[in-house]
Amino acid sequence: MPVTIAVANQKGGCGKTTTCMNLAGGLAAAGFKVLVVDADPQGSATEWRNRSEESLLHFDVIAMATSSIHKELPRIIANSTYEVAIIDCPPGTETKGFGTVTRSALLAADFVLIPSRPTPIDFLATAIMIPVLNDVALIKPEQRVYLLLNAKHSNNRLGKAAKDGAIAMFSNQGVEIGILESELHDRTPFAESPAAGQTVVEFAPSSKAAEEILNLTREVIEKCLTAQ
Repeated sequence: MPVTIAVANQKGGCGKTTTCMNLAGGLAAAGFKVLVVDADPQGSATEWRNRSEESLLHFDVIAMATSSIHKELPRIIANSTYEVAIIDCPPGTETKGFGTVTRSALLAADFVLIPSRPTPIDFLATAIMIPVLNDVALIKPEQRVYLLLNAKHSNNRLGKAAKDGAIAMFSNQGVEIGILESELHDRTPFAESPAAGQTVVEFAPSSKAAEEILNLTREVIEKCLTAQ
């Protein structure tokens, strides 16, 4: 059965598209047939794909910024050879506007990956998602949710204490939120690779950024794909 992962956070600028596209690149490099669903009306994932005349990405990207993702996407992947679908969600989880798209994406997902910058303010903004995650858990109690620390700065005190802060913030919130061991740092290839229409795995294969994505890929395979 294909696995669907929603990359979601109500806060803009937390690295959803960067995480989504690079994870897709890592999974494709590991041999999985991957579909990225661009559910953000801004179309960042689609623009990333269109950066070159012929896509340099080793996975497919489709646009689906609609509140019926949970109805449309299962039909698409059921009639395909895709093994993994990753949804790049828009900002917001409110019950109107973009929030209806995110809610639909969460309803379609087997797993939810929440990228968050490692600051108290970002954790507070991310925690706004908890009520909608709890609502979805009533419908999909088997769904698993993971927090990914993103855009870390290794050498500051805030970055070093980030994991402890995340555990404290997201424990005992109703829905269980696991903290991934993998972390992504604020590295130049993450900013440069979209302009080339590539993920960091192809753009800078020997970089620390690519190493972090491959670590994340292995953890996602272990937690979300081989655990099925």
